[in-house]
Amino acid sequence: MSTPTALDSVVLLRRSLEALSALGAQFLLGMGANLFGSPEDAAGGARIAAGIVLGLHALVGLGLVVVGIRVLTAARRLDVESTTAVWALAVVVLTFLAGLGTMMTGNDWLSFAMSVGFAVTAALYVRTLLAAARIESRRV
Repeated sequence: MSTPTALDSVVLLRRSLEALSALGAQFLLGMGANLFGSPEDAAGGARIAAGIVLGLHALVGLGLVVVGIRVLTAARRLDVESTTAVWALAVVVLTFLAGLGTMMTGNDWLSFAMSVGFAVTAALYVRTLLAAARIESRRV
C-alpha cells in the first residue's frame, strides 16, 4: 500500500458525504415507495409514479453499493476506519438484498430490515466522516 497523502483524507471525507447523501435520497425514495405502494396495486398516473419511485429507489440502492466500495477504498488508502467501511459495505449489501426480498415476497419484516440497515449504515458512515474530519482538522 502506498503512503497516504494529504488529499486522501479529503477523498474519504467526500466519499463519506456521498454515502450519507445517497442514504438520505434512498430514505426519501423508500418513503415515497411506501406512500405510492406497488405499481401493480395502483392505476393510471399513480401506477407510473409508483414505478418511477420504486425504480429510482432500486437504482440508488445499487449506487449505495458502489459508493460503499469507494468509501472502503478511500478508508483503506488512508488506513483509517477500514473495518468500519467494511461493515458499512456489508450492511449496505444485506440491506439491498432485504429490498430485493421485500419486492419478491412483500414481507414487511424485510422492509423493516431495510430501515434498520439504513440506520446502521448511516451511523457507520458518520464514523468514517468524523475520522476523516479529525485528520483534516489536524492538518490545518
